[in-house]
Amino acid sequence: MAGLAGALNAPKSIDAIAWALAARGSDGALCRLNGPDGAVLDLAIRAAMPAITRVVSGDETPGEGADGDGVTAKHPVAALVVDGIASVTALDGAYAERGPAGLVDEGDQPYAVVLADAERGELVLARNGAGPSLYYARLDDGWVVASEPGALVHAGIEPEPDVAVVRRFIQTGACDESERTFFARIRRVLPGEAIVLSTAVSGPVRHPLRLRPAGAATTEEAVWRSGAGERVGVLVTPGVGGAALLGAALHHPERRAPLHLFTATIDGGEPPTSAAAMVEALPGEVRHSALRASLDLSILDRFLVDVGEPVPDLGIYLLWTVARELSGDVEVLVDSGTGPLDAWERVTERMLAHFGVTVRAPLRGAAPDDEMLAEVLRRALPPHVLREALAESGRTASSAHVVAQLRDEVAAALVPPRPWSDAAATVTALRRLLAGERADADALLRAFLVERWLAALGSAVINAEAAELRPLSEPQDVPPNEPDEVVVGGDVWSRIPVRTAPIAAGDQLLANVAFYVANALSARGDEPIGPWFAVVSGKAVAVSQQRFSPVIAVRPGRAARVLAWLGRRRWPHLAQPQAMQVAIDHSGLGRVARAVLFGGTLPTEARVYPPRPDAVTPADAAVISAPLQPNEVAASLVAAMRLALGREHGHLLAGVAVVSVDGGGARVLGFAPGPAADAGPRPRTLLSLVLADNPAGQGAQRTPVVIVAQQAPAPVERTMAPLDRHADLASRAR
Repeated sequence: MAGLAGALNAPKSIDAIAWALAARGSDGALCRLNGPDGAVLDLAIRAAMPAITRVVSGDETPGEGADGDGVTAKHPVAALVVDGIASVTALDGAYAERGPAGLVDEGDQPYAVVLADAERGELVLARNGAGPSLYYARLDDGWVVASEPGALVHAGIEPEPDVAVVRRFIQTGACDESERTFFARIRRVLPGEAIVLSTAVSGPVRHPLRLRPAGAATTEEAVWRSGAGERVGVLVTPGVGGAALLGAALHHPERRAPLHLFTATIDGGEPPTSAAAMVEALPGEVRHSALRASLDLSILDRFLVDVGEPVPDLGIYLLWTVARELSGDVEVLVDSGTGPLDAWERVTERMLAHFGVTVRAPLRGAAPDDEMLAEVLRRALPPHVLREALAESGRTASSAHVVAQLRDEVAAALVPPRPWSDAAATVTALRRLLAGERADADALLRAFLVERWLAALGSAVINAEAAELRPLSEPQDVPPNEPDEVVVGGDVWSRIPVRTAPIAAGDQLLANVAFYVANALSARGDEPIGPWFAVVSGKAVAVSQQRFSPVIAVRPGRAARVLAWLGRRRWPHLAQPQAMQVAIDHSGLGRVARAVLFGGTLPTEARVYPPRPDAVTPADAAVISAPLQPNEVAASLVAAMRLALGREHGHLLAGVAVVSVDGGGARVLGFAPGPAADAGPRPRTLLSLVLADNPAGQGAQRTPVVIVAQQAPAPVERTMAPLDRHADLASRAR
């Protein structure tokens, strides 16, 4: 399938759209027309053999040839690109005669067309029948068009989710049934519809055409026809349906070579036993390939970017797992899945465009008769294969199984408040599911897929300058913050974030921190360094002490919910009911309630860290409590560093601090002096000022340790960034 692109008064967007559609074709073509009142119309196409048809007027206009002689040239009045089988001459004539409705002919051939009308300054979009998809959006004062919505996002359309569409999808699985998409600013052209985009009208002008209903084949007819073609493969799922489709494909008269049989299972699952029986019963006629669908998040993100938007069932993920592994030996893939038809048009179109494989699913969206399928089997396969297939369960992949496998990732995705769902209710449903109670696992999976889709969409990158399409969901490794310097009390202090492996529960924190700090100081080589402090994140210390509560294990009571709502402004870190419940558990309901209701001082034990979506696991799905005995931890770290460091750096260690930084600044939770403790006065106050803007970052930088080193006073002409702290440290309380 080709990739179509168009733009009206958005000339800088057409290249970005074309690059985003590179998976649809190795080559591209571009056409630009000038319309009335300075309108600029662009068309582009990505295909193996791209072609843009230009329509010229009969009037001749003076021009100039390459040799300077006067010549005449015909003025182009329109241009059009087509995806599918259609007569361009017929389309042009029908448009000239009947306008936009002429681009839809009610014929059997599905196609999509984008026409740029230079005389009117309009873009006209049309889909004949169930032709390839077209999406459009308003961009500033113009319009942009593409075969996939992700391409419009690369052109500058804000990827704002449509709240109503997302909410309905999570609740019911319904999607792709109207012109609305998961993107609030992007719409799709419906089958049998023509749409006019113009700068003269603020919105699209729709020209729907009444479609003649096509005679639908019976399920039995669809089963027998599904295996038509020479290079066919069948994705067999457990149960009689997969075996029946395989048998029907084996007995198709066009088959000349062994049939490809595929099975795909989610991590932890087992392939259908009937598949092995079929291979054993039909030696030389069937080639079996068993694939495993990984639950690795980077692969799941790749899947969501390929299909463009979330999908309602796991059967589509299994289908994509097989399609991306196919070679040229298979052109038609028959899917025996029985899920809903929602998103099916989009999925099959992406499979054909990205992988060159046509997908047929005669059982999807229907209620197949097991007796009919068994009769197909009796006619096509040996009796023992029928018995094996009938004995199998008809289920393929369980949403509950996947949610349980990804429990921590699902919890982290469901914690942030969203306008389309109640985060507390969703986390409660997840807790019930994991406890073996009744819960809607399909809705939880769909909510998780929405969050992964948003994350994958945010990491999609097109490198147009290098003229290549990068993997849109390639895992992004967040770089650590760069070393910088600040001035505090007239002294210059360098702040060097130290990157570490993720610190997990029970890790040997002392040895790890000393190891990473020693390496960071050694990497500086002969660069001089003055007295220095090692600063460790209080959250990292708490995680190593196993002082965290996964949100799925916290049951906030009514008091926690009320206090979280009342104290959300003054105590934003307690705005989530789970965080408030942990604070109550640590400090007591009375003490927390007095602080929230009467403006008292919040107990130290209530200073918990709420989960954040961009934090390092487990902080993305757990409430982290304050570390235990931070002064003792700091003293132990001083001893560990003196052992790990040589004299060159060890004798300059001024101390180790355990620090917490949030929107209110830096708080030193614990401190222990080192050999060079006299180098700086009031170390607690000094560090709270130096670290006030959190140079380690609040995201996934993985820099829970910061080296704060004193430097020589800055020259007058030197510009310091980013902070200038004016503080009389001697007058500040420790």
